[in-house]
Amino acid sequence: MFGLETLDVLIGLMTVYFTFGIACTAIVEAISAWTYIRSKNLEMALKELFSGELAPNEQFITQFYAHPLIQSLSKGKNGLPSYIPPEIVGQVVESLVVGKSVMATLCAGVNSLPGTAENNRIKGILETVVMQTENDATQFRQAVAKQFDAVMDRASGWYKRKTQTITLIVAALLVLSGNVDSINIATVLASNPATREKMVNIAQQTLTKAEDQAKEANNKTTNVSVKQATDQVTDATAQYDSAVSALQATGLSFGWKGLPQNVWEYLAKAAGLLVTIFAVSLGGQFWFDTLQRVMQIRSTGPKPSDPDRPARKKK
Repeated sequence: MFGLETLDVLIGLMTVYFTFGIACTAIVEAISAWTYIRSKNLEMALKELFSGELAPNEQFITQFYAHPLIQSLSKGKNGLPSYIPPEIVGQVVESLVVGKSVMATLCAGVNSLPGTAENNRIKGILETVVMQTENDATQFRQAVAKQFDAVMDRASGWYKRKTQTITLIVAALLVLSGNVDSINIATVLASNPATREKMVNIAQQTLTKAEDQAKEANNKTTNVSVKQATDQVTDATAQYDSAVSALQATGLSFGWKGLPQNVWEYLAKAAGLLVTIFAVSLGGQFWFDTLQRVMQIRSTGPKPSDPDRPARKKK
């Protein structure tokens, strides 16, 4: 089997990975919202950046979160925001510093912070910023925002490492419960032209639907609440069930109907499941982008004949 047939097998596998990847991504996002991973991650990053005191026995980070601009982004009275625009961070820091100075200047405000740069970290940071920006308020806010962005780049790495383990666990549960064996799926696709053709059609339909949903998502906030995450899981579950039913209608089979009979079958099954777990853990967006590119490559080649249509007799 060469050429277009091989490409169609890959498209079929990618469609399966995409279907399960969407469900995996939605569940991980929900877990992140339910456990407040994003807000806790942001708090940890800010504590590192704003370590120190604004006044004697008054932590800078505590007053930062108590500021009205930050409170307006928080969830509830005691909630913490999971995202803060960098420009807001600059404005709040300026407000806190200037508010502590009788002269109402940045330089005086920073100098009024307790302790020294050695024992009060935030004072040392802000002294450097004031010196570099020459006490200019606009440049000061921009410099603080830039420093915040640098810290958040590191925090993004922390968040990815935290969710990576969760993603693998969710992917494993989805794959193992559904017995989604990549080797078995590839074998079925390779030996059944009708299944391949149906899978290609499903891939195109799935991509079109996902593109429409992506356009709607672009108009929504990235700050996902617990309720929004729950709604997303509900929607993803319905789409997942519908997609799995469509995949099964092509001739693919999911679920456990029996166990392997010998060592080699066990090894093959384990390999097939592990490949799927890794693939699904890459997420729906990865397979959406990959499937789009592969479908574009396929569209440039000759279209295969309809396997359900009888061959035309030669005269």
